Amino acid sequence: MNTFAIAWDSIWHHRTRSFLTALGIIIGVFAVVTLTSLGSGVQQYVNQKFAGIGANLITVAPALPTSHSHSRHRSHPVGNGAAFQAVPSTLTAKDVHALDHSGTKALRSAAGVVTVPMLIAKGTTSSSAGIMGVSYPYYGMQRMTAKAGSLKGSGVVLGSSVAHDLFGKSSALGQHVTIGTKTFTVTGVLKSVSGAPGSDPNNTAYLPLSTAMALSNQTTVSEIILAASSAQNVNHAVTIANRILAKSHPSHNYRIITSQEILKTVTSTTSVITDFLAGIAGISLLVGGIGIMNIMLVTVSERFREIGIRKALGARDGDILVQFLTESVLLAVIGGAVGTILSGLATHILGKAVGIPAGLTVGSVATAVLFSIGVGAVFGVLPALRAARLMPAEALRTD
Repeated sequence: MNTFAIAWDSIWHHRTRSFLTALGIIIGVFAVVTLTSLGSGVQQYVNQKFAGIGANLITVAPALPTSHSHSRHRSHPVGNGAAFQAVPSTLTAKDVHALDHSGTKALRSAAGVVTVPMLIAKGTTSSSAGIMGVSYPYYGMQRMTAKAGSLKGSGVVLGSSVAHDLFGKSSALGQHVTIGTKTFTVTGVLKSVSGAPGSDPNNTAYLPLSTAMALSNQTTVSEIILAASSAQNVNHAVTIANRILAKSHPSHNYRIITSQEILKTVTSTTSVITDFLAGIAGISLLVGGIGIMNIMLVTVSERFREIGIRKALGARDGDILVQFLTESVLLAVIGGAVGTILSGLATHILGKAVGIPAGLTVGSVATAVLFSIGVGAVFGVLPALRAARLMPAEALRTD
């Protein structure tokens, strides 16, 4: 206890110098803890989004042909080479129908999706909304419900943002809009909904799949969304889908991606980026540690006489070593505590600003404490050893 009191007294006696010394630790801990906390928040956000669209969803997308004999019962993870190439689709509405009528319990439903590269407008007022053609089961898969009207029919269904852009506060139901050169009746307006990362269903207009394909002269669908009966039946549903599609696609020119595979890839990528940035931020901890070592060396030089007197009165080398090591660790821990508090405020503010559940976690606080103790101990060893090895006579001769 006496050792701690002496260390605290020394730090408090040189408050300004101690603060400037700890500033490197404050900045380092702040940067590392903030980045890891935000990274954890982003992962939670992604998990929530994917949970919102359903862990039982499966996507069938175009891919380069592969050997049928080697890939008959294997899904293509999102990380394979074909997944990142623009591959023309050979998936058709017939494939959608075959999958939707599989006659099995594991594969509950299927929906085709196409993108229509056109603008939607009401008179001279146009919208930047995306336009998609979807099969009716798509709405249920994405947990979309009608705010007004119906999601069935031959008309267009508007996302909440599109309806507001084109009609303001007036009712869009029954009104007419133009897509390309064709006029469509608004038969439904969606409730505001959160979609998967990278999409905004509120800023999208939806047409029936066959209508959209005819309007844009497309003979193939962009992708097919499947719904397994449960998350536990996803693998069985993938096997069934492969068996059905293999009949019309013997070259296996498609890939099957599950929500869990996408989530795993996104989470892994986020973790790598977070760890990389935290590692870079950790360099400031190294700089802070060097600062502590330099100041502690100066402190030892200033306190030669104190060390000499203590040794003359019977203090052992180990006592002096522990004394200066305690001071170094205490200085680092104070810096770490301040950095952690500032990080907590920053992550709370940034989390609110960008809409992610960011905040301090037990892991991030533990990391900050361990880093602080470690930096103080490692960089305090040299000054402490120098103080411990001083001979009493030599120390007392110093002015």
